[in-house]
Amino acid sequence: MGSYKHPRIFLPLDLQIVDMVYDAAWAHIVNNDPFRDTTRDGERKEALRAKVIALAQGSVDFDTLLTAVLRNISEPWAILVSPNGKGLAKPRAN
Repeated sequence: MGSYKHPRIFLPLDLQIVDMVYDAAWAHIVNNDPFRDTTRDGERKEALRAKVIALAQGSVDFDTLLTAVLRNISEPWAILVSPNGKGLAKPRAN
């Protein structure tokens, strides 16, 4: 017998906080990876949105959720291509 996973229902204020966390996390990504392949930004934004929603639990708090999202951004998001085009630069430590 399988279990049914009930869909998450957010209050309007929680949705506003989720949107603000998404915007702040995306700004963090853009500022820390200026040489990223911008043609893939759409994919990255979708993945980030899914991550923010997945990490939003209980009563949504901006600081707690933003910290959780930034801690869970995977390494490939931080890989930088060097400006001279000669290979990859080392990811910056946050």
